[in-house]
This record gives sequence, structure tokens and C-alpha cells, in this order.
Amino acid sequence: MMFLAIDIGNTGTKFGLFKQDESFEMTFHFPTASIIADENIKTELLPKIAALGTLDSIIIASVVPKASEALTEILACSHEEAKIKVLKNSDVPIVNTYHTPEQVGIDRLLSSLAAYRMFGKEAKKPLIVISLGTATTIDCVNADGEYLGGIITLGVESSAKYLHHIAAQLPEIDLAFPKNILGKTTTESIQSGIMNGAIAMIEGLVQKLHQENFAGKEVIVITTGGLSEFFKGKVSMINHLAPHLVLEGIAFTVSKQFYHDRTRTFTHHSGA
Repeated sequence: MMFLAIDIGNTGTKFGLFKQDESFEMTFHFPTASIIADENIKTELLPKIAALGTLDSIIIASVVPKASEALTEILACSHEEAKIKVLKNSDVPIVNTYHTPEQVGIDRLLSSLAAYRMFGKEAKKPLIVISLGTATTIDCVNADGEYLGGIITLGVESSAKYLHHIAAQLPEIDLAFPKNILGKTTTESIQSGIMNGAIAMIEGLVQKLHQENFAGKEVIVITTGGLSEFFKGKVSMINHLAPHLVLEGIAFTVSKQFYHDRTRTFTHHSGA
């Protein structure tokens, strides 16, 4: 059995191949906007998927309905042999204590599920999961694996683009840490504000979430998402870097045979 897990995010879409008794392999990314606009699908996306071989099923988790609808239609024609399913929140095997459970982004639920199965269950400890993408989300999972809720704020790259958009004299910057907190140029000043500001925000919010929900308990802190590598070694409280938690969450949701509590099926990094 072999299946393709697809994580459709606001900016990018990740594809991960899972095989029985084999390691998970991150295969490729594709711009979500290109899926919606049907750009380069036939020339770039479909050949990459075809190169993966015969697929028994294709499982999609999406926070962009237009993209998942378009991709499902395309894959139904190109992979008639595969079962295609778009996951709903109710498909994710996690207790969801949100007051409006249907409103939680499925990516947040899947990341929380994977983080608990990989790091929290055996340790019997609560978790705080930080996802750094188009938005920055910080979610809490208790020691029983229940999703408690979290925080949503503008993402790092989104913040930089928005600042450039609303301020006529501020340039668009590359995401990078300047040498010093104190910027000596406008670019350095913006970089410091965006990057170091993100660290201060993350550390402050994690500390407050810890105090409010897990006072007196040891918490495992995990970061994931497309921008997580930028903050490796920068945030001292992060215990693990696991960039593909949504894909891992899809894998566990689909079939437990691909996922064992004591097995790490992808490469992750301990420490920030």
C-alpha cells in the first residue's frame, strides 16, 4: 500500500509519499496559487506525482477550499486508480475542545495530533505546537492528547510584506537576522523588528500559555511549518523542530500501520 499525503496551505502545498514499512520522504512543494489558477499543472505538477509510481490513495488536508476542489478534480482524471479523499475536521482522531470545533484549521488539528503521537504520548507531557507559515499559530495539547485551542497571528513573511505594502517608504526585505538588534539601516531595522520581534512574541506567548494552561508542569515545545528553519537555534524554549507535522498527522489519520508510537518516520531535529 502506498499513498500520497497532500497539505494545502495558504501559500504552498506540500506533497509527502508514505509506503508501508518505509520512511516518509518529503517529495516536493508547489505554489497553492498555481493550483487555483491551473498554472503549470500539466507541465510541472502532474509529472512529479506520476514519478512517484502507482498510488493506492491520495489524502488531502486543506485550508484553501478552492485549491482542494481544483486539485481533486485534476487528480481524479490523472489517477483514476487511486482513492481520493479530502479530510474533514471530524476525520482527525483527536479530542477537540474548541468551543467552535468546526472552525479550527485542519492543519492545526493534524499538527497537534502528530506532535502528541511523536513526542507527547510516550513522555506523558503536554505540548505547545508552534507553526510558522502564512500565519503563525501556537496550539496547546494536554498530556491526554486533547486539543485545547491556541493563538493565531500574522506570519513572519506576511508581516514583512504587509509592512512594505502599507508604508510607502519602507522597502520589501529578505527574511534574515541582522547582526545586531539595533538596526543601522532601514533594511536592518525592519529585519530586526520582524525577525527579533517574532522571537519575542513567540517566547512571550509560549510562556503565558504555559502559565495559564500547564502551570507547574513540564511542557514539550515543538515548531513546524515552512519558516521554522529560520528560527532554529534562536528560540531557546523549543525542544523539537518537526517541519512536516501536517503530513505526519495525515498519515496517522489515514492508517495506523504507517505510524508507530516509538518510530519517527521522518527526519526531525531536537533543539531549536
